[in-house]
Amino acid sequence: MGTTEVALWVPLAAGVLGIVGALAGTAVTQRATRKREDRRWERERELDQVRYERERLARQRERRTALYVDLAEYTQSEQSNLEAVTDEYGERRVQVPDLQHPDRLTARVKLYATPQVRESWIALVRAMELVRWEWSEGDVNQNEHHRWLDQENPAVVKLDMAIKEMQLALRAAIDEDA
Repeated sequence: MGTTEVALWVPLAAGVLGIVGALAGTAVTQRATRKREDRRWERERELDQVRYERERLARQRERRTALYVDLAEYTQSEQSNLEAVTDEYGERRVQVPDLQHPDRLTARVKLYATPQVRESWIALVRAMELVRWEWSEGDVNQNEHHRWLDQENPAVVKLDMAIKEMQLALRAAIDEDA
């Protein structure tokens, strides 16, 4: 080979190597960028999952808190009613109009409440039913103006205990959620 032939191949080989190097550099850069983007996307997905879980727990806590407030209001209403029906000189209280029906509360309790609150609520509902039965069918005292149940009546004692247990269970559950 002559010098002329070598002189022609050297620039051509250098050009080809330059093009191959540029293509290889571009491919390596794109691959590194893709990996970096994949890692970034994965981190964002994990953060989104963490955010979603936090929001879900916050919504659940809000629902549970709203339920506990409704249960506390209902329990307080029952306590006031119990005090009224066991007071010989008292008058029957008027039911608070915006309280939810116990069946609606029970449905929400089954969905959101802790096991302790659920058990306390079921015991309270059963005790309320016993007192209502006593009021309509049981041993009721009567004077000329008013009917009342004796405070030692087993149904009254059971309801009083169920109210106190419900209030304790609600306090514990709210403290636990905080």
